[in-house]
Amino acid sequence: MGMRRVLLPVMALLIGLTPGQADRRKAPSASYQTLMQDVLTNSDLWTGQPEILSANYAFENIIGVPLGTQWAVRAAGGTWEKLDCEDPAQRALTSSSTPSGVAFSFGYPVRYADALPVVFSWPVLPSTVQPSDFRLVLNTGKVVTPEVVSISPNQEYNERHVVVMFGEFGNRVPPGRFGSVWVKEVRVVADGTPLQLVGPNGPVSAVGLVKENAAENNPYLKGPSLVAAKLSVMSVEGEGAPALFAAQLPNDGVTFYGDEAQYRLRVYTSGGFSPDGVRSVLPTEFARYFRLHVETDSGEILVTETGVDYDIDGATLRVIGLADLGLKQDTYDGCYVEDHDNYIDIVLAGDEEAIRKVTQVEIPAGEGYSPLFNPGGPGNNPTRGVRYTAPGPRDLQPVTLAIDDPMTVSYP
Repeated sequence: MGMRRVLLPVMALLIGLTPGQADRRKAPSASYQTLMQDVLTNSDLWTGQPEILSANYAFENIIGVPLGTQWAVRAAGGTWEKLDCEDPAQRALTSSSTPSGVAFSFGYPVRYADALPVVFSWPVLPSTVQPSDFRLVLNTGKVVTPEVVSISPNQEYNERHVVVMFGEFGNRVPPGRFGSVWVKEVRVVADGTPLQLVGPNGPVSAVGLVKENAAENNPYLKGPSLVAAKLSVMSVEGEGAPALFAAQLPNDGVTFYGDEAQYRLRVYTSGGFSPDGVRSVLPTEFARYFRLHVETDSGEILVTETGVDYDIDGATLRVIGLADLGLKQDTYDGCYVEDHDNYIDIVLAGDEEAIRKVTQVEIPAGEGYSPLFNPGGPGNNPTRGVRYTAPGPRDLQPVTLAIDDPMTVSYP
């Protein structure tokens, strides 16, 4: 930590930049304006009411690192993957971003910013999303407003439930230690154009929604978790995004598995999921991270493998694989790049009577299973002495059965 604190200001001085707020004297980037149009198609309703499901401080200082080189990223406290592939994409190497990269998806550049995703139960109306919608209270009592906000990377028309914000929100000192700073409360407040969510009867105001954060949810103590899970008949409606944001599309279950993709168990997460904080989750890795709980006449069984027909009281259930990640490929390795959003689809096939008996989805994060990190994690080649975000815990999430009613909305 000490070396990073020394290197960061030296690097900033050398390249003529220091941490600072977004410059709003100009209009936001054209790309951002195309993203934030009010288009929602077949977007999930995760609960019966508008609420904030999570709003956890995510990671610190690696958003908007000038130059974006390995040296600059490591000096800012980020990490850089060690890869064997030829000419890997920048996102396969690091979860850090450059100021220009931030401007593309968030409207304006920022420098050395922290990240925090606000995860809503209903989709947001993108045109109403503004930094002034949010008031963040730190554990010190200080009140801050984000520098920039966006629905990125939750860009698809059937997603758009998460507002990601960048700004100065905290540090890497874990709660309980001297000098620790972190976000204790996130509240939606009234501004000129109040933030709106879209429910079954149309847009509603989000003003007044609030989420308190406990100290133990600090990202440098505990990684991301599931906030909801919903099982429905497979659909590709809404599987699209503005052209500038469609590089990882199509990534739906039908594109990956064709007619085998009969059902979709979509899991909804408090932050981006990564095996190490940089690498993408692969479509073939269900058995590494997940297992399903199924209630049968003779008791609960665990579904742990893909491509295996499980006998559920005389009916069949089979896990085909994962989707809503990146593009379909013949093979997958550490150079694969997925969309790093808050959704992963577990694609299922089988008899409806068996599918209806899925009750919970689990991330064991132990017992031979790997944990998951948010994008502030150490990667496979961390810098000695730097504190990175922690792995996620064991997590057991009840599954909402939406076979009869898909529980979705569209707008307009």
